[in-house]
Amino acid sequence: MFKKKETSVTTAQKKTKKGGLKAFLKSRKAKRGGVAAAILAVFICVIVLVNVATGLLVERFPNLQFDMTASQSYGLQDDTVEYLSQLDKDITIYVLTREKTFKGGLNAYQGGEYFTQAYTLLKKMAADSKLTLKFVDLAKNPTFTAKYSNIDWNSETASHLILLDSGDDYTVLSLEDCFTTDSEALSYGYYVYTATKIEQAIVTGVLDLTTAQKVGIDFITGSGESEDTYSALKNLLKQNAYSVEDVNLTTSTLREESTVAVLYSPSVDLSEESARKLSDWLDNDGDNGRTLIYIPIDLKVETPNIDAILKEYGMKVSDGISFCTSSDYYINDPYMFLADYAEDTTYTSTLKNAKVSPLVYYTRDVEISDSSKATALLTDSTSVGVIPFDTDTSEFESESDLAKFYKADGITPAAIGTKTNSDSISSNVAVFGSPYMFSERFLSTSSFNNANYIVNFCNTVTNRGDMGITINSASVDNGELGVTNASTIIGYGIVFIAVVPIIVMIVGIIVFIRRRHR
Repeated sequence: MFKKKETSVTTAQKKTKKGGLKAFLKSRKAKRGGVAAAILAVFICVIVLVNVATGLLVERFPNLQFDMTASQSYGLQDDTVEYLSQLDKDITIYVLTREKTFKGGLNAYQGGEYFTQAYTLLKKMAADSKLTLKFVDLAKNPTFTAKYSNIDWNSETASHLILLDSGDDYTVLSLEDCFTTDSEALSYGYYVYTATKIEQAIVTGVLDLTTAQKVGIDFITGSGESEDTYSALKNLLKQNAYSVEDVNLTTSTLREESTVAVLYSPSVDLSEESARKLSDWLDNDGDNGRTLIYIPIDLKVETPNIDAILKEYGMKVSDGISFCTSSDYYINDPYMFLADYAEDTTYTSTLKNAKVSPLVYYTRDVEISDSSKATALLTDSTSVGVIPFDTDTSEFESESDLAKFYKADGITPAAIGTKTNSDSISSNVAVFGSPYMFSERFLSTSSFNNANYIVNFCNTVTNRGDMGITINSASVDNGELGVTNASTIIGYGIVFIAVVPIIVMIVGIIVFIRRRHR
């Protein structure tokens, strides 16, 4: 009897459970839960679809991608955008590898993120211009190289990465043109990438293909110049489609097609023969139209032959180093300071941002001895002076020790002298007193206008107009959202780790209690 009762209870329980499930499914609570689940499912589907649609839009229109890095590492620089928007010639960018391989880092041991960055920049450059981006796997397309016969495709030392084709001309860019690597790691066979130069490499290549006649600029050698000191300026001019070469005046002459020559920080004087060659080149058989840029060394060196050329153009260089003690101008120390542009706007009227000043460091004062021939390019008039080379500065303890060297009429960090013929065509000698103002340190930053100014100056004296493009290498920030200090990091941590979860939990409790008491 006990067992029969147990069986009866078990059956009843099963019936109750069965009936309870049906009753629950028909209850208001189940219907509300079903509606809530349906709404949640629809919401998740909408989020997924929005993300997919956003990805497709960004892929189709790369400029819709929002760059949240501190230094806009994934955005094009203003000069690039402006130049490409004015491009009137169709050019194809061929990346000589599979798209997936390039985007994934190619052969990077470290620094593969720079390829992702480069990929983004390439897509943006091709988005709103006459550039077309294509990826070519040479292993699957071996005949691609046949029509580009001027390129040595079998070179063991070349690392061809990108080919630019304008239809009637082409140029190739190497891996080294587009990226910087850690040379020490490379010597061990590892590719460790430290920055991407792909933006400036592409723009330089496009300039090469679209500039009909390149202007020649010769760097004079043979007087103790060090290429390390002027390599940054050479590279900047090359990036702006100038034909740049070194010319030793002792053994050769300046190119006839060159209209600018640069004498950069010579440690010894020009020989009489070299000085004569330089003067004859400037005179150009009376046709003029040429410019010498002279940048003296920051040491006491006797240069009577160079001085004679400067005198002919109404200038001389001071026998000492300039300083500035005005807190509005000097940076770090009195020998590093900002310069003002001269009132004459001949060489600044086409400057993109004349509100940003150039910086000079250990500059000589360029004295104007004949104002009918020479005029200032850069000036400084507030708390400035010149310390002669033979001065013992080891006992200087404060800025007051500089007082006796102040110049009430100011100094001139840069000036230009001009000779004009009967046809109103001029030859110029421009003197920039600082050998450091065109070094990599100051040309690679947009905080000062050194790079823009010298490119604009060369464009002006060569009648190329406003076509200067100065583009810096791009790096990837560690602080992807622009987080640069500990207090900001802590603040974000509190918000996202504590505040947001607590708010979500409180809202959930409120909703639960309200639904519980309905």
